[in-house]
Amino acid sequence: MPQKHLQKKLLSDNSLFQLIDKVLEIQNNKIIVLKNVSLNEPFFKNQNFDEPQMPNILILEAMSQTGKLLLSSRDDLSGRRFSLKNIKKVEFQRPIYPGDTLRIETAIEKNQKNALEMNSKVLLEGQIVCEGKLVFALTAVPTRPQIHPTASVHPSAVLGKDVVVGPYTIIGENVVIGDRTVLEAHIMVEKWVKIGADCHIHFGCVIGSAAQDVKYTGEEAWVEIGDRNEIREYVTINRSTGKNSKTEIGSDNLIFTNVHIGHNCKIGNKIVIVNMTHIAGHVTIEDAAIIGGMTGIHQFVTIGSGAMIGGYSRLSQDVPPYMLCSGSPAYVRSLNIIGLKRRGVSLAHIKEIKTIYKTMFRSELNTSQALKQIKELAYKSPGAQKLEAFLNRDSKRGFAKKGSEDNIVI
Repeated sequence: MPQKHLQKKLLSDNSLFQLIDKVLEIQNNKIIVLKNVSLNEPFFKNQNFDEPQMPNILILEAMSQTGKLLLSSRDDLSGRRFSLKNIKKVEFQRPIYPGDTLRIETAIEKNQKNALEMNSKVLLEGQIVCEGKLVFALTAVPTRPQIHPTASVHPSAVLGKDVVVGPYTIIGENVVIGDRTVLEAHIMVEKWVKIGADCHIHFGCVIGSAAQDVKYTGEEAWVEIGDRNEIREYVTINRSTGKNSKTEIGSDNLIFTNVHIGHNCKIGNKIVIVNMTHIAGHVTIEDAAIIGGMTGIHQFVTIGSGAMIGGYSRLSQDVPPYMLCSGSPAYVRSLNIIGLKRRGVSLAHIKEIKTIYKTMFRSELNTSQALKQIKELAYKSPGAQKLEAFLNRDSKRGFAKKGSEDNIVI
């Protein structure tokens, strides 16, 4: 470290007493400094005897400051924090008086992963007046959240490493925010919210607001959001109804502007929800689904994995996995073959899924007959079994049926 930078380090040291006046020599493992002991030192002012002496504790402090200065000069220790852990084998040979000029020589003897041991000696006119061994603990410098001065963060909130909180953002009580998550300006994160790592939440979002439900009476209920979610402007996400229940959002989702997610929803992973979609309470959206813009989804509806919903749709019934569905009310239009290929599903397994789709949605069979025939197919591929299980599940809403022949695309 250049001499001028060392001087800045000395001036910026936050110790009560500055006990190093000049650096004579500095190497990677060795440092020599001077300390001129003056009668004007603040620690002499309250001494009432005729021969004031430099307190032994401050001699040790001067040795400690010398060791810290040596460590701070090393490029290989940048980003580390060092604190005095132990002092061993210290001996004081004679008192130090005003007018003495001390030469402090410190050298590293043992270099371990998380600790350094130094031999330090204080000399006066070539004679040792104090000598001992100093052990410094090395720790990583913790990163701190970057909180804008206009933001408000409740004392009970827990913010991870490198969290950014933008202007006028409000973070309520019992909120946990994961590492490196960015909250832009004018965001409200209400109480009982957990947000994972590496999320990016944009301007004007409201997360964790009270459930829009007449049954909600203020009980503790949560919103839990996973990692790596992109939540665009003005999204609203309600906490759930029911004590200790959750509104859950997984990881790697893209939620566009003005989307509303109601209480007790279960949103999976790798889902895209396009602008101005409104999702009522108790809705489940499984992994890799895509919801087109300005779609309304009725409460208790389930949208299966890999389904794709066309824009301006009104969903009042479940949508089975891998289906293309649209309309008001929405009907199953086709199979999302492109989506299946993008997810790496083999052509043989896609063929099985397509057979189930045609049996249920493009044959003249009623639902019971179609389910019986699908069971007889006895397909074992994961996608086929998932689709068959979905069609056989109990549902509060039933599932969307086939559309008119004019809209069929196969």
